[in-house]
Amino acid sequence: MAHGTTPDGILGKVIGLVSLFAVLPVFSLSMPLSFMFGSPSCWGFGEKYRPSFSYVWSKFMTETVMGCRLKLVGTRALYKDGPCVYLSNHRAWADFFIDMYLTEGRAFILSRFAVAYVFPAFMLPAMWVGAVFAFKRGKAGAHEELNNALDAHFKTFTDFSGFVVYPEGTRNTRPKSLPLKRGLIKYTHSRGMDVQIIIGGHKEHVLSEQRGSASWGVEIPVGYSEIISSKAFIGDFEGFYAEVKRAWELEWDRVYGEKDRPTRPYHPKVQLVEYTNGMSVLLVASSALCFVAGIAAVIWCVTLAAAAMPLGVALGAARGA
Repeated sequence: MAHGTTPDGILGKVIGLVSLFAVLPVFSLSMPLSFMFGSPSCWGFGEKYRPSFSYVWSKFMTETVMGCRLKLVGTRALYKDGPCVYLSNHRAWADFFIDMYLTEGRAFILSRFAVAYVFPAFMLPAMWVGAVFAFKRGKAGAHEELNNALDAHFKTFTDFSGFVVYPEGTRNTRPKSLPLKRGLIKYTHSRGMDVQIIIGGHKEHVLSEQRGSASWGVEIPVGYSEIISSKAFIGDFEGFYAEVKRAWELEWDRVYGEKDRPTRPYHPKVQLVEYTNGMSVLLVASSALCFVAGIAAVIWCVTLAAAAMPLGVALGAARGA
């Protein structure tokens, strides 16, 4: 079954690989590019509240760059009445912008620090505003250190009321879920936070380093679960974990099964935040650097073409002789 613009078979693999290489430069510069070309605009300096960076970036990548078509399964919507941990299925690189968009930019994403070395133009601004919590894989048993760092992140970046967790612990493109890891579910229970499960289908067809493929216009069925309150399971982590697992499996079946089909197109609502001076500086500086990099790229291409022109003329003359 074809997803988006990438057909099945060998031709599809070739098109998907070419598309991946074409979109990676855009992805690497996607944060400043979203500031310049994203909608809604971040540039209303006279307004007290403006769209959050995380919302503008995630919408730009999901809808503008990759052309994803979100379809809501069922009638439940995003929970936003208090601190919440959103459990999502991890399929590919596309998860990061799709899942942030599905939380309306209200949740930050956990990512390994190594990603900052691969995509610094995206990761450094995202880390600056708190949209990404970058961590280094530590020694076994360092859970409390991570938990304390998450507490500090919440206190520092108050625009975020939750974060996205991939409880399977690794990318999984199989039709069935992997067992859920307990670590950050324990954190959620210990902090008395609510949980909502958000399952998105076919995300691996959008942008995937594992598949070596990218495609435009993929339809993404999305399901939001009922809310699970850890306060209803005080002193009973096993009961809380069992309820999370039950809701996870139910939502997975709703999205990937045949019982419930997508009901309507879905566009997450914009989140407005009050901009700090630092955010305004970041907005201007990163956009300016992206503009300069674009001009430099154009000059480099023109120079390369001009340098190749005499060689082409010489080869043409040699053939004529």
